[in-house]
Amino acid sequence: MNNRFKFRVWDKLAERMIYPHNDNQQHFIIDLNGQFHNLQNGSGGDDYVIQQYTGLNDSNDDPIYEGDIIHLKFGELNANLVVKWDKYMGLKYHNGGWTSLVHVDTHGEVIGNIFEHSELLN
Repeated sequence: MNNRFKFRVWDKLAERMIYPHNDNQQHFIIDLNGQFHNLQNGSGGDDYVIQQYTGLNDSNDDPIYEGDIIHLKFGELNANLVVKWDKYMGLKYHNGGWTSLVHVDTHGEVIGNIFEHSELLN
């Protein structure tokens, strides 16, 4: 079963990514304020950053989440970009420009995320 609404959570204290759907974190909620709460150990709140699955996969069929760093090579574009949620889901250039996610499935590759691999944006 493909669950379109998947989330991952960056644990600021443990400095690790949690994938609740496959990380033995089955008992969690995301409250109406958009905060993650682990019902098994009571942790949650501002110590976690929630990132949602975009519903798209990259050229290697890896899922793309908000906060992922994508290497996109399409036409004259050859850059590492960040998946960012704004009014529209898109890829944000490190310098602030935007492009769409249109060709990520054939020309893009997830190479990291903003928490564990921020050096890829330098």
